[in-house]
Amino acid sequence: MAQHRSPGPKPPAPRLGVRLTLGFGLAELAIWQLLSPFPAWPFALLTGIDPQLRMLIALMLLACGFVATLAWLRRHIGRPLHELATYVGEQSQRIAPETPATLPARASDIDNIRASIDRLIATLESQHAELLKQTLNDPLTGLGNRRLLEQRLATLLPLTRRLNTSLSLLMIDVDHFKAYNDYYGHPAGDTCLIEIANVLRATFRRETDVIIRLGGEEFLVVITDVADRDAIRLAEAMRSMLQLVGIPHDKSPTAATVTVSIGVATAAAGTSVGPDTLLACADECLYDCKADGRNRSAHRRIGDAQARVYTAPPAPERSDTVIRESA
Repeated sequence: MAQHRSPGPKPPAPRLGVRLTLGFGLAELAIWQLLSPFPAWPFALLTGIDPQLRMLIALMLLACGFVATLAWLRRHIGRPLHELATYVGEQSQRIAPETPATLPARASDIDNIRASIDRLIATLESQHAELLKQTLNDPLTGLGNRRLLEQRLATLLPLTRRLNTSLSLLMIDVDHFKAYNDYYGHPAGDTCLIEIANVLRATFRRETDVIIRLGGEEFLVVITDVADRDAIRLAEAMRSMLQLVGIPHDKSPTAATVTVSIGVATAAAGTSVGPDTLLACADECLYDCKADGRNRSAHRRIGDAQARVYTAPPAPERSDTVIRESA
C-alpha cells in the first residue's frame, strides 16, 4: 500500500528585487519605444501620433508605473511592517495581543522577523521574571528579602489605614546563633536557618502574611488585620513550634535546643505610622527579650511606653506560660 505523503513546501515566490527590476525594465522599454523614431510593434502603431503627445503618453505611463509600484510596496511591505511594529509595541507593554491575521502566512522574511521577535520577547519575559524573583527572594531560605519588605510595607501601611485595620510586625532573632555556627559549622548553620524558615511558613500561612529574612539570623514577619492578642499568640506558637522541632544547640546557655526571641510591634487600626517607626518599635521589643534572658517574646503597641514580655517555660515539662510586665 502506497504511503500518503504530505505535499512538500511551496516553491518560494520571486524575490522583491526580481519583481521590481522586471517591472521597471518593462516600463523603461515601453517609454523608450514610445520615444524612438523607429519603434517596434505594437508601438509602431503610434508613429502617426504627434511626438509631443507620445511624450505625454510616456510620462503618463511612467507616472502610472510609479504609482503602481508605491501601491504594491505599501500593500505587501508597508502594511505588514506597520502591523508588525504595532504587534511588537503591544507585546512590550504586556498587552498580549493576538498575532495579526493580515501578516503573511508563508515563510517570508517578515514571518521570520516576527517569529524571531516572538521568541526574543518570550525569552526576555522569562529572564525578567527570574531576575525579579532573585532580587526579591533570599537565595538560602526562599523567603523574601529586605527589598520585598520595603515594597510590601509601602503598600500595606497606607492600605491598613484606609481599611482601618491593624498591622503587626514580628522581628525574630535566633538566640546564640554565632555560637551555633562556630561549634557546628556554617553548613549546619544554613540548615538550621532553613528549618526556621519552614517553621515560619507553617505558622504564618495566610496569603497576606509577609515573611522576610533580613540577613544573618534575623527574620521578620508582617501580618495585617490581627488583634494584639492574636499577634502575640502567633509569636508564641512559632517559638514553641521551633522548640518542638528540637534542633540541638549544645553551646546555648538558654536551652538545649535552638530558640528564638521575638519582638512584636503593633500599629492599631487607624494609626498613622511609618515603616522606620514600626521597625524601631519591634527592635526595642526584641532588645527587651534579650535583656530578659532570651527565648521569649515581647509586645508593644505603637505609642505605649513599655512592652509586655512573654517568658518561656523554665522547664520542658511545664506547659504554663508566665506573663509579666517588664519593668
